[in-house]
Amino acid sequence: MIFANRHIFEPIETGWPDVQAWCCDLDDPQVISYCDPSFLAADELQRAEKMRSERHRQLFLRRRALRRHLLGRHLVTPPRSLSFEEAEFGKPQFLQSSPLRCGFSTSRAENIFGIAMSPESEIGMDVEVLRPEWNMEFVAAMCLDEPQLRQLENFPPQEHQKQFLRFWTLREAFAKATGDGIAQPAADHISTASVWDCGFNASPPPPDWDWIQQWHRIGNHDVVISIARKIPADTATTSASSAVRRAD
Repeated sequence: MIFANRHIFEPIETGWPDVQAWCCDLDDPQVISYCDPSFLAADELQRAEKMRSERHRQLFLRRRALRRHLLGRHLVTPPRSLSFEEAEFGKPQFLQSSPLRCGFSTSRAENIFGIAMSPESEIGMDVEVLRPEWNMEFVAAMCLDEPQLRQLENFPPQEHQKQFLRFWTLREAFAKATGDGIAQPAADHISTASVWDCGFNASPPPPDWDWIQQWHRIGNHDVVISIARKIPADTATTSASSAVRRAD
């Protein structure tokens, strides 16, 4: 199922009361109107200036300004006052000295931008767009083992990229939530095999974790959105409904 276009700031339905998430088209004039460059810090503007491609520069500025706008709105804090740093493997976070306590995760693909945030959970988000011209067989062969490749081959050829992106974005979402990145050894028992089993074999998620996955039509793209979170210790372990979780 692919959800139709939404209002640009209508949150994605996650089923988790502590999580807010959005995904939008950075070329939408309404979205651009919220991407105020005056929100940005000097280091962000300097980084943009070093980009040779004007298209890449504009998308970068919009992503960073929109990140500040949405986080500032959620936290009732002026966007310009937000200060960020990167954790060991590159996960963005607020400065350790900041009084703000809210985890967040961002993702981009083409002109699509997504962000998820939670004051209580370790959160990871990944988005990807269907690219009809992309040959994903080589990438799949590097990421999947033989049984997984055979399972992928069971889908009709026109479904291969869609199904592979379901796996890929879920893998990335878990990696972003842990902060370890996909190049690092699996943390918290979140291995490639366990992610595959979650998405395709109806296996439960790793202990203390949950995830959702949805397809949306955003701008001119069909977009898969995966979000993973570590369930807060004081929250009853309840799973998102299968209607929300599964992105067939």
